[in-house]
Amino acid sequence: MSAAAEEYRAAHRAAILVDRSDLGRLALRGRDALDLLHRLTTNGIKDLRPGQGAATLFTTPKGRILDLVLLHRLEEETLALTGPGRSQPVASWIESFTIREEVRVEDLSAARGTLGLFGAQAARAVSGLFGEEAARRPLHDPVRVEVPGAQGARAVLCRTYPLVGEGYHLTAEVPDLPALRQSLLEEPCGVRAAGADCLEVLRIEAGLPAHGRELTEDYNPWEARLQDAISLTKGCYVGQEVIARLNTYKKVSKLLVRLQLAGGRAPAPGSVLERQGEAIGTLTSAAEVPGEDRVVALGYVRDEDAQAGREIEVASGAGRLRATIAGPAR
Repeated sequence: MSAAAEEYRAAHRAAILVDRSDLGRLALRGRDALDLLHRLTTNGIKDLRPGQGAATLFTTPKGRILDLVLLHRLEEETLALTGPGRSQPVASWIESFTIREEVRVEDLSAARGTLGLFGAQAARAVSGLFGEEAARRPLHDPVRVEVPGAQGARAVLCRTYPLVGEGYHLTAEVPDLPALRQSLLEEPCGVRAAGADCLEVLRIEAGLPAHGRELTEDYNPWEARLQDAISLTKGCYVGQEVIARLNTYKKVSKLLVRLQLAGGRAPAPGSVLERQGEAIGTLTSAAEVPGEDRVVALGYVRDEDAQAGREIEVASGAGRLRATIAGPAR
């Protein structure tokens, strides 16, 4: 069995640990930080208390996606996890709207790192190290935990979008990451180190959209099925009028779906999705499942075609491939 197949099986049977330092990390401080974020993003932010968190979206004035950001309110700052390579664009976007507000944005991407723990037994591993209460906190709500083997070192632990079973992010100062990694890998439930390729397969299987693929200015939050990151009652924010109108008048014309392909190589993102010879959408992500003769994928299709079990075709450089809509993303 290949190493990739072993990693994939470990996620489904136990848990995997992956380096998520590709994510951007911003610290937002100042008395007006939450109020400004509330006016810039799609979710209700201004009333977050220390120990609470939320997923939210930065959108353009036309309601198109700039980035999905996970916010974690701490006593001294709000930690924002951005998409890969998005810390500076998000920081610049916030600063462009900062006029008289007391808001300071610091890019911590180099000073801190993030580990991701995912899989069927991920909650058990977190509970064994940091306690059951830490493992069962609400989604995105942060808690500080002690880093085993690193005296006085602490990490920010948050439940995040699950892959396979559960999902956690642990963010710590870079010098403390080796001790944190080692303690997680030594957990009795059998945590295994895994790479980015395994994480990508699990992400696509779970239907979780990613920046640069499903999260771009070509799409809006409703199409990406990110309704959990949208408040319909909070009032004005950048892009609010368009996003509200799309919902009120049922104008969402395409939706993100999970796809299954039998065998072969993964088609390239951007491949056209067709049904009965007619273009119905675009493939955005695809990956071969290691150790199994199948391909998983994500793509946007017309809303009337977003039905589980519907057979479609992928028109790629390798020819026409048969695919089945497995169900909605997320």
